[in-house]
Amino acid sequence: MEEKQLAEDLKFMRSMIERTHREIDPEAPVMIVWGLICMIGYPATQFLATPQLYKWMWPMWTILWVIGVSVTIYSGVKVARRERQSGLVSQLSKQIGWIWLILVVNGTIWTLMGLFKDYFGGPGFLWAAIYGFALSIMGILYSKEWLYGGIAIFIAILAAFVIKFHAYVVLGIVMGLGCIIPALIAQKRWRRLREQGERVESS
Repeated sequence: MEEKQLAEDLKFMRSMIERTHREIDPEAPVMIVWGLICMIGYPATQFLATPQLYKWMWPMWTILWVIGVSVTIYSGVKVARRERQSGLVSQLSKQIGWIWLILVVNGTIWTLMGLFKDYFGGPGFLWAAIYGFALSIMGILYSKEWLYGGIAIFIAILAAFVIKFHAYVVLGIVMGLGCIIPALIAQKRWRRLREQGERVESS
């Protein structure tokens, strides 16, 4: 009797996990865009800092930031509209959104306040840590591939302290891949589970 109850509990938990993955849009395009921004911005910062062309850093990052925020807002509005139409507003999705918002706003404030006078050595590592924390939290709350991305970023931060000259190249590549690869995996699973759910509902 206990084994039967345990099996039913495990089946219920598995179905709830699958439902969560099916109903929560991982917003892969947003994560891919931010990953590409890191892969472009960080190495570019490295190459600009080498000949001390610091005046070009803020314009470059402003443009990249505007692109990222625009894509994020567009995707967020699109997902929110779809959730309202389906009658589902995921609490988990909202919690993940708030986590990212709080971390990004704090990072932006710290950067603009100039607490890190050395642009090359300060905010870059700060934002790497923000990405690492946010992806790790997504991995704990949503699915494990994000956790692996977060762990990879923290390892890259430690490596960057050792490989100082190529620090931003290392950080940019790892941060980019840490966002893009989990996003593609999550998106593929989300589409597969949604297709399975639609087939079950139609049968």
